[in-house]
Amino acid sequence: MKLLVRLLLLLLFTQCGWAQAVVSHLTEFSSTPLSKSLKNVEQLFDVRYSFADSLVTNQKINLPKAEYTLAQIHQAIEQQTNLKITSIDGRYYALSSNEVEPLLQEQLQEVLIDCFLSKGIKKNNNQIQLFPQKIEALPGVTDTDIMLSLQQLPGVKSPNETASGLYVRGGSFDQNLILWDGIRMYHPGHLYGMISAFNPNVQQTVNYQNKGTDARFGERLSSIISIESTDKISDKTIVKAGINALNADAYVQTPILKDKFGLQLAGRKSYTQWLQTPTFNALADKVFQNTQFKDFNDRNKFGFEDFSAKLNYRLNEQTDFSVTGLWIDNQLDFNTIDRSVTQNQKMNISNQGYSFVWNQQYSYRFSQRLLMHYSGFVFNYRKTKFPTETTFEQFEKRNRVTDSGAEISWKFKASEELQFEAGYQLSGYDISHSFNSLNQDINIQLDQKQGFNRTHNLYVSAKYEFKKWLFQTGMRYSRFSVLSSENFEPRIFVQRKLNASWTWQGSYEQKSQLVSQVRESIVNDLSLENYVWVLADNQVYPLQKSRQYTSGLIFKTGSWVFDADFYYKTATGLTSLTFGFLNPFDFGTHQGQSFTKGIDVLIQKNTRLGRIWMTYSYQDSQNRFDGVNEEQYFPNNADIKHALSLSFFRKWNRFSLTGGWFWHTGKPYSELDSNNKVTGFNTQRLPVYHRFDVSGIYEFAHQKHWSAKTGFSIYNLYNRKTLLGREYERQYATAGSLNTTQYKLQEYYSLGFTPNIFVRFQF
Repeated sequence: MKLLVRLLLLLLFTQCGWAQAVVSHLTEFSSTPLSKSLKNVEQLFDVRYSFADSLVTNQKINLPKAEYTLAQIHQAIEQQTNLKITSIDGRYYALSSNEVEPLLQEQLQEVLIDCFLSKGIKKNNNQIQLFPQKIEALPGVTDTDIMLSLQQLPGVKSPNETASGLYVRGGSFDQNLILWDGIRMYHPGHLYGMISAFNPNVQQTVNYQNKGTDARFGERLSSIISIESTDKISDKTIVKAGINALNADAYVQTPILKDKFGLQLAGRKSYTQWLQTPTFNALADKVFQNTQFKDFNDRNKFGFEDFSAKLNYRLNEQTDFSVTGLWIDNQLDFNTIDRSVTQNQKMNISNQGYSFVWNQQYSYRFSQRLLMHYSGFVFNYRKTKFPTETTFEQFEKRNRVTDSGAEISWKFKASEELQFEAGYQLSGYDISHSFNSLNQDINIQLDQKQGFNRTHNLYVSAKYEFKKWLFQTGMRYSRFSVLSSENFEPRIFVQRKLNASWTWQGSYEQKSQLVSQVRESIVNDLSLENYVWVLADNQVYPLQKSRQYTSGLIFKTGSWVFDADFYYKTATGLTSLTFGFLNPFDFGTHQGQSFTKGIDVLIQKNTRLGRIWMTYSYQDSQNRFDGVNEEQYFPNNADIKHALSLSFFRKWNRFSLTGGWFWHTGKPYSELDSNNKVTGFNTQRLPVYHRFDVSGIYEFAHQKHWSAKTGFSIYNLYNRKTLLGREYERQYATAGSLNTTQYKLQEYYSLGFTPNIFVRFQF
């Protein structure tokens, strides 16, 4: 541990030392267009330029081959053109005519922090944007996996060490609204959530909000993850293809009708059905611990795939349309033979969706957007045992969600400072689950429930910029048919620029959630997928509601970034089915509430050759349930008090390397005494968790018509396996155990040393 800290400190002081040196690069321009010259300078010196295209048209630069500093190149450009280069913050520069001053203030308002942890990650007011194709290497992340990349942000945790199981500020993973081109996602992971179900190599933008949420977003309590594939119609065919230790993928973007009609196709498929790499074996060992799933081969298979397609049509400069389709699929087929008893387990999880978007720009000030969407989630699990040739025992579990609707919205730009947005949303749900137990003689319905709902939403929001102030306010109204009730959700986000370096942000918001996941009370071998989607009914499952208050400060100079955000959050309408160990006959639901308070901190140092950063999160998240723990608050199952990460990024020409050390305190758990009674709810803590990840990328070809790169990642470099969870599984070995409670302790450990590699081409 001491050695690791010393290495990180050494990297910090080394990076600070680099910042003091005057950097020069070998450069040569021979009647090179200015636009191309600026791109080369951006890559060499890690800077960015903003300018109007008309300023650089027909401008060319000549520079003899030699070593030049950035200042020398700027001087040459200004001497050979009628342009002026003005520094915005040491890394960003604005080009303008000598007669016109650049719009520096407008540039600063558009992007609050341009390099948030990495290039390709930006912070704009109340949201963080990720551009996967531009993100540099992140510690332990292969192929810029979207959900794993989000976990690098402060306040985003995965206590169970999965990609899709994100816990944001005390909220559970089902409290994140995940959208793909407006399609609601109900299963965003592959391999039981170990990797994202979204192909990161599709050209797309990821918008993440955890506070001051825009009024047009609702339906979840914690965060918004809106993934939007590009609407751009490419002027040429672009092909991307790659392979890593789990899957192969391809992406095609091609014009069908120049500047009018474009097509995007993407596909990704695992080859784990035929080849089990060390990466897959490491993931399988973690995912399938405490189950019968061992030794995958040609007979015992697990595989996944996802496909997407998008058509973009631009009628004219004011009108465009798009149609998107998405398919995500996971399949398991496993057979075991124990003492001549044959057993087969099959599982299928799929999430498909479609959307249609029409954008209409009526004038410079007024625009309209129409969205129609459909999402279908299906979970099927079947376990069959054949004790003899003529008898069988079977257990079936099914969960289905059908989600469809439409949205129309209007935007009005009253002035450069004041903008309005209003919209109407109509959505419908059909959600069901069932549990069946049967044999050759009888079929028993253990549990079955189906719910329908139609929701009407109206929302209005306004954005107002006044000198150094920014105000974003909104109101969302919802009417739920299944509850015969109404709900109002005010939202406000305020930003104040204190001076050139300091910015203050504050927000307040209310949210509600009609659809949620609860843990099933029926034990089966597939315990890692024991959550089902349910619909609020005001009886067993109430409508969940939350309130959140935040206040934070941001400090930014040319090389330093400091971001601290305090928050306090409450939630009501929570439902738990996990307290079956209260007494032998208590398997009912318990309703409750929660509060979470905490702080998220980022400190980042940027240099011309790389960066180093630290994130820290403190969280106190507690629940209270009716009839549990004398109705006193106790830590929730995912409460992690302290989480810390130390990371660095360094680049040498075409090779980049990044590493990160991640540490957090253990989750809470409950203990049983000798009489199988709970001695205290979540009063004990698991051991602290820590690991060191490393990733690297080498771009071995960058030609005019094609490029190629390869890379690697190592998750948990020093192979430390930490206890992640401790659970008690109720046993029903005999009829007598119905009256005498017996439990089996199940312990779940973290992922061990997990390497991965990839190769990627673009034509």
